[in-house]
Amino acid sequence: MELVIVTGLSGAGRRSVLGALEDAGCTALDNVPARLLEPLLELEAKLNPSRPRLAVGMDNRHPEFAAELAPLVDRLMDSSIPVYVVFVEANDDVLMRRYSESRRPHFLAKDGGVAEAIAKERALLGPVRAMASAIINTSSLTLSQLRQRITELLPDLPVEGTTLRLISFGFKNGTPVESDMVLDARFLPNPHYVVELRELTGKDAPVRDFLLKSDVFSTFLALTENWVLWAWPFIQQEGRAYHNIAIGCTGGQHRSVALVEILAQRLRRDIPKLVVVHRELKG
Repeated sequence: MELVIVTGLSGAGRRSVLGALEDAGCTALDNVPARLLEPLLELEAKLNPSRPRLAVGMDNRHPEFAAELAPLVDRLMDSSIPVYVVFVEANDDVLMRRYSESRRPHFLAKDGGVAEAIAKERALLGPVRAMASAIINTSSLTLSQLRQRITELLPDLPVEGTTLRLISFGFKNGTPVESDMVLDARFLPNPHYVVELRELTGKDAPVRDFLLKSDVFSTFLALTENWVLWAWPFIQQEGRAYHNIAIGCTGGQHRSVALVEILAQRLRRDIPKLVVVHRELKG
């Protein structure tokens, strides 16, 4: 098991880092007291012995945290558990703005003095920051940049890439709300008007054979395949868990289904994390 402890200044983005680690394949738990971490690891090892990565969020709200973290990490390392400590911070002006926008009080600001509370917390967490495996300043990072930063700082953590979801649908029922890209296949030859194909779907070989005889269909298919393969490295750099490409025809039974089926077959060699969804098909 690999353990990632995510800590840092309040308001700096610890939960965002945990979310990014969870998307990368870690099991993520937040607000874990230091004294409960070792029993938690023992229980996790018994319940999920094959689970390789666990990320836990820990913060200074627990009074014993700063004093107990260093000896805790030493004990874990002695027991052959690789431990990464990620310290998340931001500039004072950014933290002040975030607290102002959220209207939430800083837990150390007894009289509402956020600036003094931030300074006090920096001092309290100084020893924790000094022992960190990685320090992430989130002041100017977008979410995709944050995910990339985590990948750079923790190269030993296997990071799961983006999953491509190919969705077929019918325009008569509206476009899928989760779509990142929508392609319209309604101009292609329609098997619905071929009596022997009407009751079939794009998953059936006769429908696909009929469509593949069309130069327009074959060109549309090739252009889409080439575009996805060209764009995929850049899409993955965004660091999202899913990228949804929706292909629609009128009813979502023939053309869009065939396109998704054939595209999936061609793309899986280069994009193994690929999911096919036929929204309009039953079963």
